[in-house]
Amino acid sequence: LLLLAAPGRLELFLRFSQGLRSPLGLAIIFSFLLWLPGTADSPDLGRSFSIWGRMVGMLVIVTFIHYFLRRGGVDTCLRAMIVAALFCALITLLGLYATSPIYGLFRGKGWVEVNTAQILKYYGSALACLAPAVIWAGLRLGRRWLFAGLLHLAAAFAIILAVDSLAGLLGLVAGMVIGSVVYVCQRWRLLGGRAAGLFLALLALFLLAAMVWTLDRLPTLPDPDQIIDRVYGGPVETEIPTSLVDAHRQYIWGFSLDKALEAPYFGHGIDISNYLPGASVLVAKFNQTFIPSHPHSWFLEIFLETGAFGLVALLAALALLVHLWLRLGATSPSTAAAGIAVFVAFWSSSMLNFSIWSAWWQGVFLVLTAILLAAALRDAQTSPLPREERQPPG
Repeated sequence: LLLLAAPGRLELFLRFSQGLRSPLGLAIIFSFLLWLPGTADSPDLGRSFSIWGRMVGMLVIVTFIHYFLRRGGVDTCLRAMIVAALFCALITLLGLYATSPIYGLFRGKGWVEVNTAQILKYYGSALACLAPAVIWAGLRLGRRWLFAGLLHLAAAFAIILAVDSLAGLLGLVAGMVIGSVVYVCQRWRLLGGRAAGLFLALLALFLLAAMVWTLDRLPTLPDPDQIIDRVYGGPVETEIPTSLVDAHRQYIWGFSLDKALEAPYFGHGIDISNYLPGASVLVAKFNQTFIPSHPHSWFLEIFLETGAFGLVALLAALALLVHLWLRLGATSPSTAAAGIAVFVAFWSSSMLNFSIWSAWWQGVFLVLTAILLAAALRDAQTSPLPREERQPPG
């Protein structure tokens, strides 16, 4: 509301309309349109459509934030982000290792004992995305801000390990490692500047092959006659070693894949996987349902709920976002590497953690991406490179 009331708001609207016509903007619009048929056919139309509309609103808001920051104030935003990140890390560590009522007070529960580690388990994944952005902000601002960024990174690792967030650890390590490789490739312009793109393309092919191998070995749904009073008490057999993927998660993914193939084109509707017939059947060996709350994999969740068309459209939009980061790496390699790190941290964590439709989880990715893109595009506009070698502003 403040952005829409601020001086210069006409420029924000003009920038926004230009962004809608960019390849990335058009890909996002196309994705949302392809999600509508499944949403219209959802068993809970109100739920699916409200989440669809909420995502549209969130994207509009973060796009306005992005264009506002491009006009100026990026460094002030980064200082605020570092200070807020350190403050939250301090409260978290005090709640974990000093006395939990400190965190209870912070959460508005009063001075009471709380299970800090359990409440903060989700925060591990948020930190996986936040930590690379804070490190980058410290490098950009320099001096004491860099020390603050390194301090936050150490705190992030400590918190993720303390709350036992496997998804957070995976996201942070993958994001930092892949982001570092991209930075080296673009900073030194290896293979004429094409090394980063080649590396990410090979990584995507490897992940696609791993996904196909996994999907091919998932357990199938049990026969209906084996389900008595909504309880499946039959054998639990898996082809994938449980040291790689636990048995319950394999059955969650297997159920999701089978249901996705029942509506392969446009899906069953956004955020309704755990309401589908059979999803609430209890697997006796796990004492858990086939889908406790969501498929625990953004890839299968998108396929199940928006179909193959919705999944391919989203993948195309994500590919265009990565391509934009690689182009911006020519003038701002550190910012592009941080953007890739946040991207990898978010999508790798989402393979193991919570629903991709969670508003707060989407907000983590969207807000950080908006900030980083604003900084990268300002760098491109002020680059000493010849005009014909600069990246386009949008």
